[in-house]
Amino acid sequence: MADLSGVKLRLVEGVQDAMDLMTWLGERREGNIAIDTESGGLNPHLDRLRMVQFGDMQYGWAVPWERWGGVVLEVFQKLRQNRERVTMHHGCFDWRFLQVHAGITPPWSMYDDTMAMAALHDPLRPKGLKHLASRLVDKTAVAGQKALDEGMAKNKWTWDTVPIDYPPYWVYSALDPVLTAHVDHILGDQVRAEAGRAYDLELATNRVCADMMLAGLRIDKAYIHEAIQKFEAFSKETRIWLKATHAITSPMSSGQLKRAWEAMGEDILFFTDAGAARFDKEALTFYQNSSPNPRVQQLARYLLAVRHADKMKGSYLENFLELADADDLIHASINTLAARTGRMSVTDPALQTLPRDDKVIRGSFVPRPGFVFISCDLDQVEARMGAHFSEDEGMIAAFMEADSPGGRDFFCGIASIIYDEDIRDKKDPRRQPVKNTVYGSLYGGGAATMAKAAGVPYEVMAPVKKRFDEMFPGLRTMSDRLTNEAKAQGDVPFIRTPLGRKLVADKGREYTQITNALIQGHAAEYFKGTLINLSAAGLGEYMRLPIHDECLLEVPIAEAKDILHVVEECMSDKTNYRVPITAGGNIMEDRWRKM
Repeated sequence: MADLSGVKLRLVEGVQDAMDLMTWLGERREGNIAIDTESGGLNPHLDRLRMVQFGDMQYGWAVPWERWGGVVLEVFQKLRQNRERVTMHHGCFDWRFLQVHAGITPPWSMYDDTMAMAALHDPLRPKGLKHLASRLVDKTAVAGQKALDEGMAKNKWTWDTVPIDYPPYWVYSALDPVLTAHVDHILGDQVRAEAGRAYDLELATNRVCADMMLAGLRIDKAYIHEAIQKFEAFSKETRIWLKATHAITSPMSSGQLKRAWEAMGEDILFFTDAGAARFDKEALTFYQNSSPNPRVQQLARYLLAVRHADKMKGSYLENFLELADADDLIHASINTLAARTGRMSVTDPALQTLPRDDKVIRGSFVPRPGFVFISCDLDQVEARMGAHFSEDEGMIAAFMEADSPGGRDFFCGIASIIYDEDIRDKKDPRRQPVKNTVYGSLYGGGAATMAKAAGVPYEVMAPVKKRFDEMFPGLRTMSDRLTNEAKAQGDVPFIRTPLGRKLVADKGREYTQITNALIQGHAAEYFKGTLINLSAAGLGEYMRLPIHDECLLEVPIAEAKDILHVVEECMSDKTNYRVPITAGGNIMEDRWRKM
């Protein structure tokens, strides 16, 4: 642990402060110069840049942007001239504010990121700088946070209105680059030695995703307003029916729903841990599909529908209108390290949580004039990773058949082996239990969990799972091997991906977590690699969003067919895995729609 008591922090308030900053900039130091920003909010297109901070392990400088922006630009000019390597904590966020408000082009080739270092070194550790530094650098690193929070609450300040010269604010801000420099010093060399390839991948992903966030997606406001009206009308009509038919005034009231169920003579099958009746999506879906009472089925269906309408309206459509900038563009936030496995997420708006069967929300997004959308998805990438890592001959053969001209669907092929019958129709009811068995096996689930996911009785799923384990033993063998490897690491069970990423399981839950972690972790690495491939192929300016295993691009109409071919090639790998990793795309001329 370091001692921060000797650190010197300065707020640039006058010419002498600026001169001292430039003098400090020219001094020799251990490690990189660290950079941070403070802003009025999280969106550089809607919120202002307030301060830019510079520092090393001994000095921290806070420079107010609106008063001393010229000094900031001079510092960056010097850094670029001297080819200084710089470090940020979650630089994907800071660079966007600097690009939008200061016109500063990030020196990506000379950039390090301590959030990426921390996530790769220990994915269970907090990613926030202050709390991370309190564990790695000095326990007092979080002390200033409390004083600032109390001052802001007392004076009803926000991040946009707290005075620049309020000491707890600028001291809090000036300390951030100092903490970043210390974390870099502590973790940098070790992460590069243990997970250098994964670290380089994360830095490159930061660059690509920053460009995607800056580009943004255009919304169709007229379409959104019309969709809101339709959802509102449906919700109103349904609520009238609920009240008149079942005395339900709130679709979310468990008490009212319980009374309605009892009035219809329906047994209540789902309960919370505290013993209360539960009517969440899982429970209502079960009642809709499995209740012998048509009235229960109807009520469950209406409750699901009105809840869906309310969520689509409030969580998405109205949110889109609030998030759009003056050009009707939404600049979503891409978190490149959202999960401990390295999986990404998209928030503001939360586009990764859209229902799979959504037919409305994606349609809110339209290409710019003269452009069309291209959406390209990886094909069953997690199952393919499972076949690769397990080396199961049966799974490999099923994929090879599926990828051959005229070959049958992979899950139909697996079902054919399990049921000992030629199954080729994707609508065959036996396909879904088999699909859930494959993915459930990858995720360490049992037959009961798989049955629930597939929406079939346990008695139907159990023999499918048993037969799958007999015919495709590679997955179980792989899970046993990975579990033993993780347990051998000691108190914190872990394994590493081929790129060196550390994947951690909870002690005692190695079997159910570690195989899933490897599949998810390397699938995330593979997908990030495809984004970098697309950028390297010259398509960076057209890339817009990564959603799960899908990349959305916006390309000129005249070049769409040629670009689609390049995208599919960049996202596929037919040589480096035991089964081909393939991708398929579509051109969408008017809106972003799920194909």
